[in-house]
Amino acid sequence: MKKLFPIFVVLCIGLSYSAYSQVLPFRTYSIEKGLSESVVNDLLQDNEGYLWIGTSYGLNRFDGIRFQNYYTEDGLLDNKISALHQDHKDQLWVGTSNGVNIVNKDSIYTLPVLKPLTSGAVLSIHQDQFNEYWFATDGQGIWHLDRNQHLTQYREVNGLGDDRVRDIVEDQQGILWFATRAGLTKLEDGNFRTFTTQHGLPDNRLRDLALTENGQLWIGTRAGLCRISGDRFRCYTEEDGLINNRIQSISVAPDKGLWLGTEEGASFFDFDKAEFSNYSVDEGLANNFIHTTKYDREGNIWFGTLGGGISLFLGDHFQSYTIEEGLPNNVVTSISQDQSGDHWIATYGGGVSRLDITGGFTTLNSTDGLVDDKVYTLASNEGGGLFVGTRWGLSIYENERFLNFDESELPYRKIRALHKSAETGNWWLGTLGEGVLTYNGNSFTQWTEEDSLANNTVMAIEETSDGSLWLATYGGVSRLQGETFTNYSIQDGLPNNGVLDILKDQEGNLWFATFGGIAKFQNGRFETITTADGLPDEVCYFIEQDDRGIYWIGTNKGVVRFDYQAFQTTEESHPFKLFTQTQGLVANEMYAGASYKDRQGTLWFGSVGGLTRFDPSKEKLNSAAPKIHIENISVAGDQISIKPKLEVDSDNHNMVFSFVGISFTAPEQVNYRYRLRNSGEGWQTTSQRQVRYSALIPGDYTFEVMAQNNDGQWSSERAQISFTVLAPFWQQWWFIALVLFALVGIIFFIYHYYRVRKMVDIERMRVRIASDLHDDVGSALTEIALQSDFLQTMEVADTLQESLEQIGAQSRKIVSSLDDIVWSIDARNDTVGDLTDRMQDYVNSVLSEKEIQYHFEGNMQEKLEVSLKENLYLIFKEAINNIAKHSNADRVDITLSTNGAGFLLSVKDNGTSTHNERKTGQGLRNMNMRAKRIDADITFNHNQGFEVRVSRAA
Repeated sequence: MKKLFPIFVVLCIGLSYSAYSQVLPFRTYSIEKGLSESVVNDLLQDNEGYLWIGTSYGLNRFDGIRFQNYYTEDGLLDNKISALHQDHKDQLWVGTSNGVNIVNKDSIYTLPVLKPLTSGAVLSIHQDQFNEYWFATDGQGIWHLDRNQHLTQYREVNGLGDDRVRDIVEDQQGILWFATRAGLTKLEDGNFRTFTTQHGLPDNRLRDLALTENGQLWIGTRAGLCRISGDRFRCYTEEDGLINNRIQSISVAPDKGLWLGTEEGASFFDFDKAEFSNYSVDEGLANNFIHTTKYDREGNIWFGTLGGGISLFLGDHFQSYTIEEGLPNNVVTSISQDQSGDHWIATYGGGVSRLDITGGFTTLNSTDGLVDDKVYTLASNEGGGLFVGTRWGLSIYENERFLNFDESELPYRKIRALHKSAETGNWWLGTLGEGVLTYNGNSFTQWTEEDSLANNTVMAIEETSDGSLWLATYGGVSRLQGETFTNYSIQDGLPNNGVLDILKDQEGNLWFATFGGIAKFQNGRFETITTADGLPDEVCYFIEQDDRGIYWIGTNKGVVRFDYQAFQTTEESHPFKLFTQTQGLVANEMYAGASYKDRQGTLWFGSVGGLTRFDPSKEKLNSAAPKIHIENISVAGDQISIKPKLEVDSDNHNMVFSFVGISFTAPEQVNYRYRLRNSGEGWQTTSQRQVRYSALIPGDYTFEVMAQNNDGQWSSERAQISFTVLAPFWQQWWFIALVLFALVGIIFFIYHYYRVRKMVDIERMRVRIASDLHDDVGSALTEIALQSDFLQTMEVADTLQESLEQIGAQSRKIVSSLDDIVWSIDARNDTVGDLTDRMQDYVNSVLSEKEIQYHFEGNMQEKLEVSLKENLYLIFKEAINNIAKHSNADRVDITLSTNGAGFLLSVKDNGTSTHNERKTGQGLRNMNMRAKRIDADITFNHNQGFEVRVSRAA
């Protein structure tokens, strides 16, 4: 350890003083953000969450990120929009300088019955309790559109105060109130009555009307704010604190108050306190001339201005200070509070500034005796002094003078951290690169890495109840007990060895902010919390705790609200909440160690862009879940229309779904949960506003998405769209059916081809066999018969003569049978005509001797199978033989017809024989047998003759 000599130098001090207001969290949107025009006349939030902005050049729809603009080319009657109203059917009514439009799902049209309104500006639209419409105009009085679509005009001659009407409201009793240029007119039971200055109004020129939940009517005039009770008015003006008497707009606040837009800024009137809080461009408004005001569903107030676009006010829980408000430099490195309650702010390059309770800054720098204007840290002494650690040494400010130390007594100049020991009263000084110093009021003692300090760069110092000192270094955490260091690093559980800040919480536990997250030290162990646990950023510059126990962490992305109790409960909790510039911070990049909680519980955050003051008691949680919408779908880079039965071609596999969760408080912090049903994936989480899918296989899908606001509230409903990815044509049912049909056709063709070919071969073979039998066997048998006849002409023995006769007869019989066989086999005889010819030949040979007439009937061109032809012919022969042998008939009717696979053979005579042979003989049994061979039914009928009937169904 090294000893340094005490030094005392007294410098004279000069003071510079300036008083400025603070900047409040106003967020402005104008032309550069996409708004069509900076003059805003009316605002409306629809039931889907969109904010509609009527400007002097176009209608705008805003989702928190993007503006959609509508003009006359989209269907508007005029580009100057004066009034907006949403009806009970969620249709948007738009009052223009040339009539009224209706917007319904991006379709813009007008009603023919409203054509009389096109000659003037429509300033207000109201739908009454009977769902009838009232239109206030600038010069044409009031128009009333009833349920029967009948339009009626009321003017000054009908009792209206004036033909120029600015606003319409309806109270709980159904009374209509009109703000006119000549007083307040009410319409009750069909009668008009007008209140003017004679009744207590400060001015007859009225601008706006508003009704509170308890039914009070408030009137904005050119001379102040008024409330009517019965027939009496209570009015408030600039003398009562109103920022300006010319009131343009009134909005009822959910927290018992009114927001007033005037020609010189905005005023909030608190009902309970009966006092005004005023806001202007000095506090962050875009423009002091406010045309319209509107509360959104999240409790934020919007201001539509004349030339400044729209401003969103999130509340006064954040207040910011920069160079413009009196800071000497925007890089704020440390904050402290002295015994008088004033706050001291250290800047890097501007010295130190004192912010007193009136909001005025007093700056002290090197010209006033400060050792260096680049200040790292501040700490207040209980005795009223202020210790200032700079890049070039230490300054102590007491009795309006600086005590500085030169290089000979304090050669280690870069004082980065200050802490006064509660146990010894000594001051501890952390340096950049030169260890830690102790100062007892007279001398300095140095501790470095040679003394086992973890690293010579010491960023923060904290003391625990046991008297131990904890040092945040660039090499980890060092704990000094007595004269012994105990070091902790990544190996012991720290998320990173670069430690930037230390906090002792309300329970006495230590927290460390590092370059890799935060860590809690309890019972000898570190609990690490990093981006893997949901921390929005890994670089943590400081950590502070408010009176409620909530932790606040400074990062490169803003300040993180950390609810450690929620972090310990369930995974569904939302322990981290990020505050950024869009919500009121002066800058997103914080400065290491630049946080402070004052005696009032207010938190102060230093950044590279200025100073932010935060009042935790005014913090409001956003309980309004976002409204979620699927904005558009693109396929292969082309946007497609969203419709119920959506089909996507097979070659368009690249699909992009764009969606938005509408939350105006922190639109850039809305998170999404989505899934594609039937794709095999579960719920996914993203902060992006679009999802891409590629190479989707054919099938039916449903895309679903939900949104979460910055306070963890999920949308109660899911936005979803069902669609079908069509299969490629070779997977379509019609193509598969066509292929199957073609395959069946080819198979059938091949089968038929070979079948026909086989049949042709068989027929050729049958013809050949028939020819061979006829030519060879038939000729041989005929020759035998002839030879037997020739031998019979010769003298032979009687016994031989008888044998020769038998041989001849048998040969002829065989020839006759062979002829039938040859005829049956021959493929040239397969038609019914061939069969009937054969039958006729047989009938002629058998029945001609009996003088029996016959008649043939049938379709002659049908082809017959061989077995069918043969068996039918043999049945027929048997039937004819029976007729010839046993019937005394003189007529036979023969019918032969075919029907596909079916046929009918009928042989019927008109004989009267009743011989039993016709019923039970061998011939009938043969016919039964042959009928079975061809799978046919045979019947024998005895009604008016005898009929053999053989048939088979098709």
